Amino acid sequence: VDRHFEFAVRPAWPEQQTTKPYALEGGQPLQLDAAAAAGLVPSTVRAQLTLSTLPPLPYHSALSNLLDYPYGCIEQTTSKGYAALILDPATAKALGITMTDAMRKTAVESALSRIASFQAGNGHFSFWGGSSPIETFTTPYVVDFMLDAREQGFAVPQDVLQKALKVLNDDLLAGGHPYFSYEQHDHMRIADEAYSGFVLARVNRAPLGTLRAIFDNDRAKRVAPLPLVHLGIALKLMGDNDRAQKAIAEAFAWNKPRPWYVGDYGSDLRDLALMVALTHRFDMAKPEYDARLIDWARNATARGQSASEQVPYYHWSWSYLSTQEMNAIAQVARAFNAGSGAPLAVDLKIRGRIESAPAGAHLWSRDLSLGDLQAGVGVQPSDHSTVFASLDVAGIPQKAPAPDASAIDVRRAWFTTDGKPWTGDTLKEGDTLIAELTIEAKDDMPDALAIDLLPGGLEVENLNLGGAQSWEGVVVDGIQMDQHTNAADVVHEEYRDDRYAAALKLRRGEASHLFYLVRAVTPGRYTVPPPLVEDMYRPALRGVGKAVPAKVTVVEP
Repeated sequence: VDRHFEFAVRPAWPEQQTTKPYALEGGQPLQLDAAAAAGLVPSTVRAQLTLSTLPPLPYHSALSNLLDYPYGCIEQTTSKGYAALILDPATAKALGITMTDAMRKTAVESALSRIASFQAGNGHFSFWGGSSPIETFTTPYVVDFMLDAREQGFAVPQDVLQKALKVLNDDLLAGGHPYFSYEQHDHMRIADEAYSGFVLARVNRAPLGTLRAIFDNDRAKRVAPLPLVHLGIALKLMGDNDRAQKAIAEAFAWNKPRPWYVGDYGSDLRDLALMVALTHRFDMAKPEYDARLIDWARNATARGQSASEQVPYYHWSWSYLSTQEMNAIAQVARAFNAGSGAPLAVDLKIRGRIESAPAGAHLWSRDLSLGDLQAGVGVQPSDHSTVFASLDVAGIPQKAPAPDASAIDVRRAWFTTDGKPWTGDTLKEGDTLIAELTIEAKDDMPDALAIDLLPGGLEVENLNLGGAQSWEGVVVDGIQMDQHTNAADVVHEEYRDDRYAAALKLRRGEASHLFYLVRAVTPGRYTVPPPLVEDMYRPALRGVGKAVPAKVTVVEP
């Protein structure tokens, strides 16, 4: 008899990734070393150098991280589908990402299937599937992906696509959605209408009169530029080229700061990258438009630091990109790779060997080992044209992430099933505890995601399965457990093999309480991971809790 067992083994805290962009002008060289890998477990270090003539964005890490994103709301599912769709064999090879035709086909078809399962009766899509809320703002994005997939030969469920197109057309003719629950409700309505008009224009179904009315009467109400590009391309596709050109020019002339929170899942990077990608794709690009994105990317780190003047605890970073930002970067890679321009002319010197960029390539990614970085990697342009470089380094930190409550305060506590605090460090196999996460944000955060990784030896259970009556009379931290669902505005919960995750809405100054069960199942001594909460669409906004106790031991009964 042969018996085979699989054990999932992972560190107690997540991988850390850093991205550093460079611009090599006038033939200047660049020397890279292992400084970015300091503090990481050597055996876990992965490094990737991407060289290009494209705007300086982290293309490799954006696409690979998007493919590996572990959660799946309607927006995240669509973004992951886009990553697979964009990674055709040529793009995957240029970026050094393993993506066979079979893998790509499976990933895109899986996204389309999941999208179909999320569609509601009215044609829109629930955010997390099932009975979760419908976010009408995401429907044009989903339709855009389905149209792109169809153009590339994938079998898109036609009933799902046509139902979604119909509801977008009906909503557009009816004046759109009011979005009164958002502070920037006028912008949300206009952005929704403009994107809906764009995807409808792609199939020649956008009402031209409505598009003109939005442009003539409502465009001044927006607070970000992307809707004008969607509107401009829609006008062009439907035959009004004068308004189209004016809309695009106004979009790229936009220079007002973006409000702290809008609700459109966007950012300066997401908007500008998509604007440039769309103008290339629909033959409306100009060098000065591309220059806006290049300038933004060159100065992104400084811009992120200046954001802290508006919100002291917010520091934008290339290391924390939302799924929308990663998809926008992927769209730029697709748009520019299909474009013209001077090919990449650069050499690498690695441990005494010289490697040259592939002939005719505009984008070249190269894996680097920790040894390569420690020995030093030289980058030397072959002529005086500008070469953009991006070094991505990822690995597991040797130490647990430091607690950080500057933006979000998150605390974990464990209790026995009768509601008494548990402060020990030893459990018997079969013991059950109630885990409580207490979360408080410094500002409203409608798209928060709590991620509580479990120590090895414990598994998570849903305490709702027994019904509320099974917890009658049990009080944890002053909260009646048969009414615990009222202690937080939870949109979606997941109970996975190694973690508990919840999407929830946080309100400034209000503590939210999440509860789940953990059961000791495997004897051993384990490191306890810290709890983490982040904003899904502003992931640099995050809070890291403290692991108490730092270790837990599970023993046999």
